Amino acid sequence: MSLSLYQSTVQCYEQTISAILTCFNKGRKFCADNNINRNKLIDSRLHGSMLPLHFQIITMVHFSEGAIKAAEKGVVGGPDMALEFDYDELQAYLESSLLLLGAFEASEINALAGGEVIFTYEGITLPFKNEDFFVTYSLPNFYFHATVAYSILRSLGVPVGIANFLGRVKTTPSLNISTQ
Repeated sequence: MSLSLYQSTVQCYEQTISAILTCFNKGRKFCADNNINRNKLIDSRLHGSMLPLHFQIITMVHFSEGAIKAAEKGVVGGPDMALEFDYDELQAYLESSLLLLGAFEASEINALAGGEVIFTYEGITLPFKNEDFFVTYSLPNFYFHATVAYSILRSLGVPVGIANFLGRVKTTPSLNISTQ
């Protein structure tokens, strides 16, 4: 059985954004417990050559909600680098994106299959079939930036682990597991 476009995009985005929101809540508590201004976290980086937490969240939304919109319109560019949010606003930005993603019907997303999206950014133009755009470009970017966001929070001491990164996984009943 293969996954539908909806299952391989929206459901994945929802799982990971929800998980990162949990990490943000843990970050909020960590800051409160340790008398740290949580807004200082948004400029934190894993390395001086990497972009900060703020950028990672903006880019997560760009490659999830923005990727769906791009597949609908047929064109996408880079993330909006002009957006400026504090910690609470970044969290609200993620929450808003999660709500928007949750409003999509599976049939609406599955209907995007076979379409085309053209990525243009800083003189680079890449044409994709929608499925290839999601699987080879959007989803890898989304997961990369989610991983960096998680890693920044963890590197600062926020008590998060793999279960927080994974979030709520989808399980299925199994005849191979005893219920006794």
